[in-house]
Amino acid sequence: MNYWRRGMAGFMAVLVTVGMSGCQNTESKNEKEALLDKDNPTTITVWNYYNGDQLAAFEDLVNTFNETAGAQKGIVVQSVGQGSIDNLVDSLLDSVDEKAGAQKLPSIVSVYAETAYILQEKDAIISLDSYFTPEELQEYVPGFLEEGRFTEGGKLMMFPVFKSTENFVVNETDWKLFADATGITSESIDSVEDLTAASKAYYEWTDSLTPTVAEDGKALYGRDALANYIYIGAKQLGHEMFKVGEDGVEVDLDRDTFKTLWDNYYIPYINGYMGAYGSYRSEDMKTGSIIALTGSTSGTGYIPTSVTNADDSSYDIQVGIYAPLEFENAVEHVAVQQGAEYAVLKTSEAEELASVEFMKWFTDAEQNIEFSINSGYSPVKSEANSEQAIKDAFTVESDKDTNVLDSLLISADIFLNKTTYTSKPFDGSKDIRSYLEKTFGDKAAADRAAVVAAIESGQSKEEAAAPYSTDEYFDNWFKTVSAQVDSIIEK
Repeated sequence: MNYWRRGMAGFMAVLVTVGMSGCQNTESKNEKEALLDKDNPTTITVWNYYNGDQLAAFEDLVNTFNETAGAQKGIVVQSVGQGSIDNLVDSLLDSVDEKAGAQKLPSIVSVYAETAYILQEKDAIISLDSYFTPEELQEYVPGFLEEGRFTEGGKLMMFPVFKSTENFVVNETDWKLFADATGITSESIDSVEDLTAASKAYYEWTDSLTPTVAEDGKALYGRDALANYIYIGAKQLGHEMFKVGEDGVEVDLDRDTFKTLWDNYYIPYINGYMGAYGSYRSEDMKTGSIIALTGSTSGTGYIPTSVTNADDSSYDIQVGIYAPLEFENAVEHVAVQQGAEYAVLKTSEAEELASVEFMKWFTDAEQNIEFSINSGYSPVKSEANSEQAIKDAFTVESDKDTNVLDSLLISADIFLNKTTYTSKPFDGSKDIRSYLEKTFGDKAAADRAAVVAAIESGQSKEEAAAPYSTDEYFDNWFKTVSAQVDSIIEK
C-alpha cells in the first residue's frame, strides 16, 4: 500500500511537471510571438556574399517574404551584400570586435563552420535548438544539420539554407576532337588517376599539332578549391587529416597520402598538363585554356556554353556534367559537403525570433527549390532535394538551364544516397585550411613559372621539371607543411 502511494505520488508529480512544462512551453511560445508586431515591424539584416544570378534570386525572395509572410508577422528583411566571403568575414569579425569604423552587426550572417566556430568562441551567436521542434528538424537532410552542431554539447549553432558539392565538368565539343585522335573519351575517366593520365596525353596531343613550336601543349584540366582536393582526397585515401573529439583535435598528415595528392595535381601542373589562369576555372574553360574542371555545383550557372578565342572569335560548346571523381584506391567513398550556413547573431529577442522565422520560410520547399533553380545551390529539406521535386519545378529554356538541372540532380543523388564529408572546426582550423590551399596552389604556380622559364632558356620540359619532381623535393615541402600545421595548432 505504501509502495502504491509512493508510486501514485510520483506519477502525479510527473503529471504536474508535464502540465507545468506544457504551460511553460505555451507561455514561452506566446511570449515569443508577442515580440513581433505587424503594426510595428522588426527589421533584420542578412549579410551575404552572393553575386550575379545568386544575388538576384536571393533578393527576389527577400522581397517576396517582405510582401507576404513578413508583412503578416511583422518582419522586414534587409539584404546586405559584402561582395565576397573574405570581405564578409573580415567585416563581420571587425564588427564583433567593435573595431573603429566597423559596420553594425547583422541579424543573420552567411558563414562557414570555421568562422562560426570563432563567433561561438566569442559568444556572438545563439543556439537555435529551442526555436525548432524535433518534427521540424526531421524534415532537413540530416548531414546538413550535423554540420551546424560543432560544439562539444552538440548545440545547433548554424542552420542550413542551401548546400552544394562538386561536379566534374567537361567541354564535350573539344574533348571529342581529343577522343577522336587518341581514343580517350570523357566517359572513360573513372578516377583521379585516369584524369592525370588523360591530362598528360592531351598536352602531348595539342603539342603535336604545331610541330615547329616546342612545348606549346595545352592544359586539359583545372580545379577550384584546392583545399577540397586535399581534405576530401585524404579522407578518400583513409586519412582524415583533422579528427575533432572530446579530447581535442587528432592530426593525421600521412606522407604517402600527401604524395598521392602531389603526384595527381602538383606534378601535372608544373608540366603544363593542368592549369589555373583566371579567378575561376569556368573562366579558363570560357577562354579555351582548359576543357575540363572540377568546381562547386553552386557555380554551374557560370559554366560557359561557348568558347571565346584570343581573337574574339567564338563557337558554341556542349557541356557534360558528371559526379566528382575519386582516387582509384579510395577506401572511403565520399564527396564534399559545402556551402555556407546561417548563423544568428546575439542581438535583441525580437531580432533573433524574426531571423529564425525568415530562415524557416526560406527553407520551405517552394522557396528553397525556387532559389536552387536560379542559383545552382541544392535545397536543404529531404522533400525538396529529390529528383522528382527538382524536375517538377524546373523549366529548361537554354543550355545553361540544362547544365544547372543536371548538376542539381547529381547533387540530390549525392546528398540523399551517398556519403558526404565536411571537416569540423577547431582552434586554428580556419588558418590551416587557408594555409594548405595557398601553399599547395602557390607552390605549383611558382614552380610551373620556373619550369617555363627554364624551357624558354633552352632546356627540354623533362630537364626543366626534373629538379621539382624528386622525392627529396616533395619531402622537404611536406616537412615544412607538417611543421606549419603543428605551429598553427599550438598557438
